Amino acid sequence: MYLLKSARLPDAEQSDDAPDQAPGDAEIEEPQTVVYLDPRAFTRDCVGGWLRSSLSGFSVRVLPDSSQIETSAADGGQIRAVIINAGPERMSSAAMTRLLAGMRERLPGVPVAILSDYEDPESVREAFELGVRGYIPTSLESPVAIGAVHLVCVGGTFAPTAALLCQDDRPRTPAGEPLIEGFTQRQSQILECLRRGMANKLIAYELSMCESTVKVHIRNIMKKLNATNRTEVAYLTRGFFEGADHQYQHA
Repeated sequence: MYLLKSARLPDAEQSDDAPDQAPGDAEIEEPQTVVYLDPRAFTRDCVGGWLRSSLSGFSVRVLPDSSQIETSAADGGQIRAVIINAGPERMSSAAMTRLLAGMRERLPGVPVAILSDYEDPESVREAFELGVRGYIPTSLESPVAIGAVHLVCVGGTFAPTAALLCQDDRPRTPAGEPLIEGFTQRQSQILECLRRGMANKLIAYELSMCESTVKVHIRNIMKKLNATNRTEVAYLTRGFFEGADHQYQHA
């Protein structure tokens, strides 16, 4: 999936009465900054250097963690995007959930792209549900990856189409049946827990998740169903489980 949004402002009409602008009066363009976050020193140095040499038109600020984001903003320059190297970290992990939530608070409206070692559909979907604008697998060739980074920096969206369009990789239950259509594997599991009336803390314990991650998934489920509360979610999805309930009653 490639999406590029751009806007070109119309050329300002030159009035005969307008005074000539001296070269020194021209507005100085604010530098465009891309922040690259990576806690691992080796990949931080390697990928950071690659971004600096390959990403034309942007200044790249390499940081080990998000706590220094405010310093980057104070140093001047407009932050156009944040690139996070998640490496082997799963998108559903507590660390990634907290990090992305922190990015939304610190830099509202600034697009975030993820570099990840995973390319499966579930990981890609979870990333976009958490609000990222780009998902860049580390399996991509360098020219394609830098093009994806640049696309996000100028307002576009990038995701690996092969992962999203692969029908054989749809999440399935242990019995081999496809999970609820339109929902990810995690969302299907959480829907089952909501149907049973479980609280967020119990859902997190049963599914080995962080409670904040459960809350994010529930918000996305409610958005998909246009529901206003948990009870409404359970009511709207009751039909998904009627077959299973009938099977259990006659087992």
